[in-house]
Amino acid sequence: MIFSSEYTFKGIHADRVKDLTGFKFDKEHVIFERNMDVYLLAPIVGFLYNRRSPVDKGVSTTKIFTDILLKYQKELEFNYRLIMLLDEEHEADFEKRVDKAFRHYGDKTATADVERYEEYVRGGIDVLHEKLMQNASMPDDYIKNLYEFMKEFDSRYNQSSDEIIDLCKLARS
Repeated sequence: MIFSSEYTFKGIHADRVKDLTGFKFDKEHVIFERNMDVYLLAPIVGFLYNRRSPVDKGVSTTKIFTDILLKYQKELEFNYRLIMLLDEEHEADFEKRVDKAFRHYGDKTATADVERYEEYVRGGIDVLHEKLMQNASMPDDYIKNLYEFMKEFDSRYNQSSDEIIDLCKLARS
């Protein structure tokens, strides 16, 4: 079954997850608190930005332990199924996408689909790292990057949360 045992980020993606979870604006505020938070968001970002990335063979690792994955298994399954349903590039036939999302979820025939999903996870990590961490060295830089990312996301998908944008503007001034 997918999402039922320890998950390991490897190589450059492990380093990027460590960056995303390791930066603190101050004692209370972080970009991502845990690896799990990145893992929940990354596949959606990767899919929306049409970014996939292969496994990096580097030695760096960081993990999500089984108990945490099991706690968030429903959310992870939802993300997986959502991407299988929406990924027309991978499978043009709607009925086959439904099969991938529900009928074949977790069976041996889903290996290529799971790998595709993981490519979106890694691609999403790349996007999050580029948008939030690159060219930033001070807390204000990270806030600016977060604001710009939210603004870009809003213009791409026209689904802004005015409250979050307003908070970013306040933090910026």
